[in-house]
Amino acid sequence: MKWTVMTLVKRASEILAERGVSSPRLDAELLMCHLMGWSNRVKIYTSYDRPLAPDEVESYRQLIKRRVAGEPVAYITGEKEFFGLKFAVAPGVLIPRPETELLVEKSIELLERIDRECLRVVDVGTGSGCVVVSIAKFLKRDAEFFATDISEKAIKIASRNARFHGCRVTFLKTDLLKGLNGKVTAVISNPPYISYSDDRVEKSVRMFEPPEALYAGAKGTEVIERLAVQAFRKLEFGGFLAVEFGEGQTESVREAFEKAGFTDIAIFKDFSGKDRIAVGFKKEQGEENA
Repeated sequence: MKWTVMTLVKRASEILAERGVSSPRLDAELLMCHLMGWSNRVKIYTSYDRPLAPDEVESYRQLIKRRVAGEPVAYITGEKEFFGLKFAVAPGVLIPRPETELLVEKSIELLERIDRECLRVVDVGTGSGCVVVSIAKFLKRDAEFFATDISEKAIKIASRNARFHGCRVTFLKTDLLKGLNGKVTAVISNPPYISYSDDRVEKSVRMFEPPEALYAGAKGTEVIERLAVQAFRKLEFGGFLAVEFGEGQTESVREAFEKAGFTDIAIFKDFSGKDRIAVGFKKEQGEENA
C-alpha cells in the first residue's frame, strides 16, 4: 500500500482510539508533525496527499508504538505548548497542563496591580519553567524572576526554556524557598498535590512522569502546607501566594493559608468549573508566624 500523510494519520488515529488513547487524532497529528519537522498541524492538511517513503512510514510506526505503550506525546516530541509558547520537556520533568495557564493569568493580573517600582517574583517547583517564563514574557512590569526546584534535571530544562524565550530568571536547586535571599513580592507555585492513595491518576502519568512532581503525602496538601508557612515569612507586606491545587482540596488549602497568616484568600475555578487556584495576601503588618 502507498501511504500518504493523511491516510497514515487516519490509520494511526484508529489504532490509538482502539487502544483507549484519549485524544487519538490530535496525538496522531502531533506525531506526524514531529516526524516531518512541521511546526503547525495545518501543514498536514496542505500536504495531505504527500506520499511517504518506506523509512518515513516505519519511523512513524515506531512513534505510534511508543504512544500506544503510554508514553506521553510531549516526551516523544520533546516539547509542549503552554500559554501560547513552546517549552522543551523531557522525562523527569512534569509536562505542562492547560489548567496551569490559569495560575499564570491570575498571577499576571495581580502583579500588574501591585504598587511597587520593581517586583520580585519566585516560582516554586518550576519544572519546565513554563510558569515563570510565561509570566516573565507577558508581565508588563519591571521585575526580577527567581525559580526553584529540587530536581537538577528540571533546573536544566527550565534554564534552557528561559534562554530560548529571552527571559532572565535566576534558578536555584533547593526545596521550596530554602536558601532564597531577601523578601519577594509574590510566591507562585504549581506544587505536587496528588495524594498517594488517589487512584484517578492516568496510567501514562503514573508510568512516565516524575512522582516527586506529582505526589504530596497522604492528603496531597502536605507540600502546600509547608510552602504556605515559608511563603508568609518570605513575602513583603502586600505580597501574595498563589498555588494550584487538586479536586476536593479547597478547604484544606484555605485552612493552610489561614494558619500561615494569609488574609483575603480567594479561590478561582478552572475551565472545567473545578476549584483550581488559591491566592492569599500578606496584608497585615505585625509579627509573622513562627
